[in-house]
Amino acid sequence: MGLLQRIRQMAGVQAPQAAGLPKNNGPERRRHRRLQDAKLTIFIGDRRYKTNDWSLGGFRLRAPGNDFSTNQLISGALHGPGRFDRGVYEATIVWIADDGEFGAHFIDISHQNFLAMSAAQV
Repeated sequence: MGLLQRIRQMAGVQAPQAAGLPKNNGPERRRHRRLQDAKLTIFIGDRRYKTNDWSLGGFRLRAPGNDFSTNQLISGALHGPGRFDRGVYEATIVWIADDGEFGAHFIDISHQNFLAMSAAQV
């Protein structure tokens, strides 16, 4: 079990669907502030991408010409500017746009990245 999963479990937090709650649509679903100025570098396989925006819940980036699909599990290295420089993540692709942009939800991130990303949210 990953760090985020352990924290959610200890806090008694469940995903809305797991708790039997309806899925909300729109901006009220955001639990964490999206950051656009401080880019993360996300590695998927041997390719690196810069995020368009990110939060503690996930990230959005553009990766045209790839064969990604929704619900696909991705993982790799995660680097951030200044605040942290190394770590790993695991995420699930939630949506994909026609231009190759996609949104992913973090399943797990390394402890050091979680702390640095939390500090950036303040």
